[in-house]
Order: sequence, then structure tokens, then C-alpha cells
Amino acid sequence: MDAVKPPRRFSFRRLLRHGRAEVRRSLQARTVSMTVIVTLAVAIVFSMVSMVSVRSSVLTQITSQSRSDYSNMVQQAQTSLDAADVATTVQIQQLVNDLASAMQSDGSSNLVGVYLWSRDSSSARSIIPVSTEPSYEPLISDDMRSAVASDVDDNVFYQPIELPIESSISVNGNGTPGAVLGTTLEFGVAGNLEFFAIYSYTLQQRSLMQIQLTLLLVGVLLSVAIGVVMWLTIRGIVRPVEYVATAAETLAGGDLDTRVSVNRNDEIGVLQRSFNAMADSLNQKINELEQATVAQKRFVSDVSHELRTPVTTMRMASDLLEMKKDEFDPAAQRTVELLSGQISRFQDLLADLLEISRYDAGYAALDLVETDVRESIQTAAEQVSGVAAARSVPIHVDLPNVQVLARIDSRRVIRIVRNLLANAVDFADSRPVEVRLAVNRKAVVISVRDYGAGMDAEQTPHVFDRFWRGDPSRSRMTGGTGLGLSIAMTDALLHHGTIRVRSVKGSGTWFLVMLPRDPDKGEILDAELPMNFASERSDQMGVIGGFGVASSNVVAEREESHDTMMGRPL
Repeated sequence: MDAVKPPRRFSFRRLLRHGRAEVRRSLQARTVSMTVIVTLAVAIVFSMVSMVSVRSSVLTQITSQSRSDYSNMVQQAQTSLDAADVATTVQIQQLVNDLASAMQSDGSSNLVGVYLWSRDSSSARSIIPVSTEPSYEPLISDDMRSAVASDVDDNVFYQPIELPIESSISVNGNGTPGAVLGTTLEFGVAGNLEFFAIYSYTLQQRSLMQIQLTLLLVGVLLSVAIGVVMWLTIRGIVRPVEYVATAAETLAGGDLDTRVSVNRNDEIGVLQRSFNAMADSLNQKINELEQATVAQKRFVSDVSHELRTPVTTMRMASDLLEMKKDEFDPAAQRTVELLSGQISRFQDLLADLLEISRYDAGYAALDLVETDVRESIQTAAEQVSGVAAARSVPIHVDLPNVQVLARIDSRRVIRIVRNLLANAVDFADSRPVEVRLAVNRKAVVISVRDYGAGMDAEQTPHVFDRFWRGDPSRSRMTGGTGLGLSIAMTDALLHHGTIRVRSVKGSGTWFLVMLPRDPDKGEILDAELPMNFASERSDQMGVIGGFGVASSNVVAEREESHDTMMGRPL
């Protein structure tokens, strides 16, 4: 029974990392996120400034209202005291109690307590302190009491306070804001009275919090709304650009008929029309280049054919001079030798150009015959042996001791190996050149390796280009035309095979010619080769597989040889 994977836990860090990657990757996401952040920041700053202003205004208003309400209570209380007709202490105490209750009842809604006590507690007629909310009496500070007690001008004193928390609304986490107001009342019978009132600003604080939350919510909603509007707006810009980018990738992939729909008249429409115009111009230029290439190939083919007759005539004349050169003086003999050599080189060049032109024209064809591949390799080595001996380059040919039959065009295979050997001899720098053969049931791989000058990673991809040479300044005894490796690749492709190369500067170059044993069965897969290069990099020369005749189990052969052959020069 398969175990059920637990759901992935939410990770804020993973979400933040994904968001940052999306912002880096997408211009649309980056623009929208920046717009939302800026809008939210502006909304927060605006809310804070508004709250400071509103708070100041509300505080001024509620303070003014508290002072006004307190002044009315003072006037009412003083009138009641002046009109009272009391004589005994009990009557005085009852009057004060009633007065406190009346002021508490008639006061504003944010009045939480009224406090009355005699200024002179040592008087015979001093009253018992009266408070309508005893729990708040400690909020009247000693400084406030001292200020009221020492006042002789009937001034009204005001002091902000914080009341204990009555609800979830609090200021700075300590309590709700309020104020204490105090003054002196004249009461001739019992002496002056100290009158305090405590006001709570809870309702105003709740209103301020509600306003603040409303402003914050409006800011967030405004940011989200602007973000959605920006997303839709930029989406309308980015989507057409993405369509053009996709069309450009398709065009770059070789589909020259790709066009985009022109459905706008703004700058995006200009981009769409420009892309279509560019595609049309590119298509036209490619057609012109193809026509020019065809004309050039036809010209090369025609010139090559036309030059064969005069070159043949020159060859006959040169041979005649060669036969009689012993009758000439030494200078004339040297001239005849140079003439013969250059005519031979000219003939080779014409032969290569004719071969290339036949391939370009699609006239090249294979003459497949079941042949021992070893014979073709030996023949090619013998044809290059003279040049190799002149350059002091030994050619080591190591082939299986059994027949390796394959359906090949032996003339072309000989030319492949000969051209690779000639190239190896040119750059071997007097070091040996090795020729080996790997075989299995489906393919043969011919290895040609030298340990000479080698090439760097920038040169290696161009070795099969026509008329390209790795070092044009080198002295070349073989008189190469620059077409040998290109023709070798062409012959390999005709066999449904290929040639792969690896090279390291100063360590030599290694070619692997990969041919199917029966070209009529089509191309061979890399997994079906008896050996191959171990790395895709052009400067890594390790191989997978081995030389000789592989066993029938090709996969096992490759796996077994991988550990022993990887990176080892053979």
C-alpha cells in the first residue's frame, strides 16, 4: 500500500522566495508589485498624517466641550450653594450629596465622576468627601489637588489622564484617555469646596480607531484596485509583445512563413507591422542568398568541368617535359619539377571541387558492395605512407584479425580515411598517428588520432567547413585544398553515418568515423555504436567502448568498458 504524502506546510519564506523569483523574471509582476507597494506606502503615510490631524482636531474639540460642560456644572453648583438655606452639618452634607448626584446626572455622557470635599478638613462644619465614582478618585493627582487647594482666584485647572482599561480600546496599551478638571466652590456655611470632575474620551478614541481602520482598509483596497488595473493594463501591453517574441523564436527556428496578426494602431501595432516587414525582408534576403548560392555552385561546377580539358593538356605537356628534364640545365629541371607539382595540385583541387559540386547538386550516389573494411583502411594508409615518411610521422594501424564485412562504397571510405590521415600527418609534429577499428553487429567506428598541435575549443567546430584551415600559416607538404575534411564528412553522411572530433591544444586531435554496416537500414543511434566519445565537450577526449569486434551484447560491452576506457588515451 502506497504511503500518503502529507500536504506541504505553508512556508512564508518559500512564498517570499517564489515571489522574488517571479518579480525578477516578469516585467509585468515587477511593475505591478512596485505600483502596489508605492500606492500602499502613500496610503499609509496619508492615513498617518490624516490621523494626526484628526486626532489633534478631536482632542481640541473634546477638551473644549469638557471645559464648557465643567464650567456649566460649576455655575450650576455655585448657584445651588448660594441659594441653599442650611444650618446644620447634616443638612450641609445632604446638600453636597444631592449636588454631586445632580451634577453627575445632568453632566455630559463622558462624565465619569464628580468629587467634592472641604478645603479645610479641620473645620467644625467640614463635610465628608463625596464621590460618584470612588474607583477613579486615585486618578486625581496630588499636584492637581495642591493647585486647586492653593488657588484663590477661582481658576479652572485641567490635567490629561489615562483611565483604566474598560474595553478593548486602549492608548499605547495602558488605558483610555481622559481628563481631570478642578476648581473651588464658595460655600459660606461650610467654607469653600474643592470640586473635581473626571471625563473619559473612550467614545472619541473608538471613533478615532474606527477612522484609522477605515483609512487603512481604504488604502489597502485602493492598492489592490490599482494593482489589478495595472495588471490588466500591462497585460494588454505584454501579451502582444509575448506573441511577437514567440513568433520571433518560431522564425529563428526556421519557419520563415511565421507572421503576427496586426490588430492595433498604437505602438504595439507598429511593432507588429515592423516584425512582419522584417520577416518579409529576411525571407526575401534568404531567397536571394539561396539563388546566389545555387548560381555560385553552378558556376563552380561549370568552371571545374571546363578546366578539366586545359588542365589535362597541361598535364600531358608537363609529363613530356618531365620525361626529357635530364636534358635540361639544373634551373630548367627545377622549373619542370615545380610545374609538375602545381599541376598535380590543380588536378586535386579540380577533383575535390567536382566532388563537392556533385554532392550539392544531389547527384552523388553510393556504390554499395559488401567489403572488408580493413582493406579500405589499409589502402588509405598506404596512399598516405609516402607523405608520412617524408614528414617522419609513423602511422600505426591496429585492426582486428578477423574480417569486418560491411556494405560500403569502398572508394568513398578510402577517401574518408585518406583525408583524415593526411590532415593528421600535417599536424602530427613528427609524433605517431594511430588508426584503429571498433565493430559490433550494427556499426563500425574508424578511429584516427594524432598527438600533434591540436586545436582549441573555438577552432574545433569549424574543421569540416569548406576551405577552412586551423593554421593557414603552416607549411603544408601535402598541398591541401581545404576541402578534404568537408568531403570526408559528405562521404560519411552519404553512408548515413557521421564524423565526430575532439581536440586539445598541444595534445592532438581525435576523429571517429561512425558508419552503419548496412546503410540501407538507415542511421544508427548512439546507443548502438561500439564506441563513442564520453563527453559532448569538444575538448574532452575520453571514450566509452572499446576497439576490436564487440560481443553481441552491445549494451553490456559499453557498460563494461565505460569504467576501463573513460578518459584513457588509446
